[in-house]
Amino acid sequence: MKRLWLILLLGFILSAVYVLYDSGRKLFLPLFVMGKASYNMQLTTFYASCRHEETTEEAIASEQWEGRLNTLEEDGWELKRISPVKVELRKELFALCPDCREKEFIGIYGDEIGVYAGSPERPGPLKQIIPVKIERLPAEEVEDLRAGIVYQETKEKFLILESYQN
Repeated sequence: MKRLWLILLLGFILSAVYVLYDSGRKLFLPLFVMGKASYNMQLTTFYASCRHEETTEEAIASEQWEGRLNTLEEDGWELKRISPVKVELRKELFALCPDCREKEFIGIYGDEIGVYAGSPERPGPLKQIIPVKIERLPAEEVEDLRAGIVYQETKEKFLILESYQN
């Protein structure tokens, strides 16, 4: 009989913890931040259009963490992990990352020339295919294309592409 009460008590406690946890409230987060002057939040943004991630960290004063966390969740951030060291949040955007929005480069796409968003070190999606077969180009120009040719302005892009098409 004693064992049955112990099992029932344990079941009740586990059920209560599950219901409180599943309600969406961050009941256990205050336990992690008690006595701390600030708390770290790691914010990871995933850009689905180019498949790049950017991570930033914020130190939030302990009296402001709950309001900041609620604001972030209202803005679409998902709570991924809570630890005594930090809170990790993640957000997925269907857009290009800032690097891919601002930069482009010319490279190789299959056996033709391609214009890509981003940089050669961190390439984004293909934006344009130029129907020039790379097998007809000199070896040093093919190597330049393999490394990626970065340009700053649209005019410079057209000059580079025109030189390959002639």
